[in-house]
Amino acid sequence: MLGLISLLYLFGEKWQEQLREQVLVQVFLDKEMDETAISRVKKQLEGQPFTKEANYVTAEAASETMEEELGEEFVDFLGYLPIPPSIDLQLMPAYASLDSLNWISETIASVEGVTEVEYQKVLLGKLEENLRKASLPLIILAGLLLLIAIALINNTIRLSIFSRRFIIKSMQLVGATRGFIRRPFISKGIWYGIVSGILAFGVIVGLLALFRKMSGNMLEQVDIFTFGKLFGIVVLLGILIAWISTHFAVNKYIRLRQDQLY
Repeated sequence: MLGLISLLYLFGEKWQEQLREQVLVQVFLDKEMDETAISRVKKQLEGQPFTKEANYVTAEAASETMEEELGEEFVDFLGYLPIPPSIDLQLMPAYASLDSLNWISETIASVEGVTEVEYQKVLLGKLEENLRKASLPLIILAGLLLLIAIALINNTIRLSIFSRRFIIKSMQLVGATRGFIRRPFISKGIWYGIVSGILAFGVIVGLLALFRKMSGNMLEQVDIFTFGKLFGIVVLLGILIAWISTHFAVNKYIRLRQDQLY
């Protein structure tokens, strides 16, 4: 269950990154700038940490695009190119937010030769709002599943150790330390956590393969790094839950008096 939630989170993270990569910043340049000055500005923008890609758009190309969108040839009618040359910036996903774009636009506007900086503020605001709305139910669901998983695993481990409570007390009576008593139980718990994590990961991959056609080739859209993160999360959760539950369960029976074992 936790693996599936982790998978949804990783898919959501990848989808969010793809959406943020669609955010475009248009940097309009002075019409009087020559090619050398434009190239200098482009290199300066490409050197910024927030820039993923910078594409120069000539005034002619921008006017042709506008004519195609409007369906009218206004350049011949006006007798000049009304749209200035520009540079389209594709931002790094980490910087594609309203807070970052406020100072990014100020930084770009301070570059010599830049006359105006535009980005889709309303669209970006709606994107961030929708992402927040979508993430809240996922966090709540993940929290509930985490509590259920911990309760189920914890109860199973406590029942297993309960059946060995007399062995624990016998070891204690012959002088075994608490650490020595806990060690084999915790080692076995960690091993079970690793095995359960591997099995859970296998089930998740199997489910993805089963619903591959229905999900639009989901397996092909996820890279090896994402599957690696998912494998690490699932196995780590298995180890942590098993280790913590075993530790507290063994400690409980170590602290009990002889008469309380019955």
